[in-house]
Amino acid sequence: KMVASAASVVAARAAPQRGVGAAAAIPAGGRAAVARRLSWRPFAPLAARHQQRTSSGCRCSSIDPPKWNPQNVPDSEIRPSPALSAAEVVILQLKALENVHSPRLNHGIQVMYEFCHGAGSMERSRYFGYSKDLYHFDHFLGGFQNEFGDMLDHTGFELGAEVMQSELGEQMVDVVVSNAKAGKIFEKRYTFCLVRRSFGTKKGCLMTSRIIKHEVE
Repeated sequence: KMVASAASVVAARAAPQRGVGAAAAIPAGGRAAVARRLSWRPFAPLAARHQQRTSSGCRCSSIDPPKWNPQNVPDSEIRPSPALSAAEVVILQLKALENVHSPRLNHGIQVMYEFCHGAGSMERSRYFGYSKDLYHFDHFLGGFQNEFGDMLDHTGFELGAEVMQSELGEQMVDVVVSNAKAGKIFEKRYTFCLVRRSFGTKKGCLMTSRIIKHEVE
């Protein structure tokens, strides 16, 4: 009995086992059938996978591109000029915000960016009252919508009687902006702080270094 048991153990070890060793016992022509039976699709060869990924130029080519890219828009139709006074600079910006999406999406905010002294700079700006990178327009876009949303599509504005000067040498223009929300008319007061650009393509132009938002009195 002991000899028979030992022989059966040897035979069992020699027989094909299910699981890890099963692949070695499957004839070459039967792999596809086994794969189908197990609802498993073998990986395509590396070259074929590479061809599938690159044949259309992009693995995600079936996904539609974004309808609007803030980094890929024409230049603003309203731009700074050395000939503009402090009051004219503020008026042009506020006029652009009256219809913020005319003649195209977010054009009014793009005008504000064109007049922003820190736009496109690697140095951080205090335009919104706190330190922020304004190197790209989309960085400016979100900040403006959050901080100065009451200026967007406003119903009117009135400038202060005179241009003041700050301790930093900025020209300061006070403005009261009117708007309506949920049928309620309200007013907000802001101060535009302007500095004259001393370099670059906008040299000599008055630019907005920051906008101060005043609390409702």
